This record gives sequence, C-alpha cells and structure tokens, in this order.
Amino acid sequence: MTFSLKNKIKTVSLNRSGKVVFFLFLLSFSACGKDYVTGKTSYNWFSLDTDVKLGAQVLQAQQAGFARQNVPVDKDQEMTSRVRTIVGRITRVSHIPNLPYEAHVAEAPVVNAWAAPGGKIMVYEGLWDPQKGLVRKESDDEIAAVLSHEIAHCTARHVTKSLSQQMTFSLVGLAVSSAIAGAGSYQGANLFGEVFSQGMNIYIPSYSRKNESEADKIGLFYMARAGYDPRAAVEVWKRAYQRKGDQTSIYASHPSSGERAKALEKYLPQALEVYEQSKIMGPPVPARKGTL
Repeated sequence: MTFSLKNKIKTVSLNRSGKVVFFLFLLSFSACGKDYVTGKTSYNWFSLDTDVKLGAQVLQAQQAGFARQNVPVDKDQEMTSRVRTIVGRITRVSHIPNLPYEAHVAEAPVVNAWAAPGGKIMVYEGLWDPQKGLVRKESDDEIAAVLSHEIAHCTARHVTKSLSQQMTFSLVGLAVSSAIAGAGSYQGANLFGEVFSQGMNIYIPSYSRKNESEADKIGLFYMARAGYDPRAAVEVWKRAYQRKGDQTSIYASHPSSGERAKALEKYLPQALEVYEQSKIMGPPVPARKGTL
C-alpha cells in the first residue's frame, strides 16, 4: 500500500504573481528541515504546523467514517482513560512533547493503531482481542510497546518525509494546499491508505522498512524512559511474527520478519538501563535531539 496523495496531484502552470506567491510559500519551509530526533538536517518540505493540520484531517476523516457507520469511539471510558494515560507518559519523554497529542479508542475489530502526523492517535479495540489481538488487554507495558512505536513514527515525521521524497520541488506547495484545503475536507486522509473491511472504512498508514526499523528503536527507548518495561516490545513483535491477519491488521502493515524482534534485542540492555533509571529518577523530561 502506498500513499495516494501524490497520485491526485497534477502539474500546474503559474503566472508571474503565482510564482512569487509560490516562492514565498516555499520560503516558509526553509527553517523546517531539522530532524527532531537526530538533530540533523532532514529532507522534509513540510512544517511541523502542517503536520498538525494534516494529522487532524486524517483523524477527522476516520471519525466521520465511524459516525456514518455507527462505530462507537471512546465508549469504553476505562480503556480510553488507560490509553490516554499511556500516551501522555510516552509523549512527555518524546522528542516533540508539545504537539497537540490526542488519543481515541474505536470499538472496531481491527488489530491496529496509528499516530498521524502532528500527534493524532487512533487505537482499534481489536488490538487486544483475546483471540486475534497482538497485546494482552491487562498489560500496560504491551500496549505502550505498540503506542510508543506509533508515536515514534509521528516524532520522526515519517509521513511528511515520505511525501517530500515522492514529490518534485515544484509540487510541494500544491500538495500542502490540497491536503489541508478547507474545513471539512478529507483530502488529508489520503496520506493514509483507506481500506474497507468488516463493514467499515479503516485508515492504515504505510511505511518503508527503514521507517519501521527507526520507529522500533525510537519507540523502545520512549517506553523505557516513560517507565514501561521494554522487554514487552520484544515479546510483542515476536508474537506479531507468529500471527497473520487481513490487510487492516498490524500484521500486514508492519514487517513480519523475525529479524525485527532480534534487532530490538540488541538495544534491550541499554533500554533496560534507561527503564531502571526511570524508576528512581524524578519527573521524566523530554528526549534531547540526537539522543534516545
């Protein structure tokens, strides 16, 4: 599955005034090339404010779809509260703690969760389904393993980096104006793949193997810094390797190779040190650029 936004973009010609406006528009991106995780220069034409707007449209599209299909969102107040507590602890120690993070739990039998650009998070209840789910409902550590991975995609800005790499320089401005066009527009949801499954429309992101590997590592240290046992992440991804699901499941949208858990095991000793420190230190502080 690939991002469909670029397929909807067509080349346009600009008159002189349009070129000036477009040039000024591009200048607004010139200071937005810093990678918040590594601290290095990043190839990303989108500002962080634009990430927030795009993510809000993805969330709006998913919530509107659920409303039309009578799928309850945040009905289970206990689980919603638990998820929001976990998200709050993880985001406070992330590289971008001040994003307008927002978490929701949908009563959908889909084994997945996502964090859209800018911090909008959706968790589907199928994630902890006793038969087909990936995590144990009673384990905050396992839920944190999945959520920290998804939040890492957000702080590493994988979606807008991917869009930037897919587009030519001349299409950047048009992409942004298209993606955030008008209140009520769902074009931002095209950043994610839309799949119809089990009688409902589900939005599922698509990432490269490199992106997934980065999110695994970043997420491992996020959960450890937040006070969640990082060993749970290794167990969760070992479990994912052993299971299969449809195109909406986390098993399909994430790499299935057993090498994934093995890669995390290499970082586990360091992550465990961070985890132990988190239990004896004071209030958690955000991660610094260039460090985990």
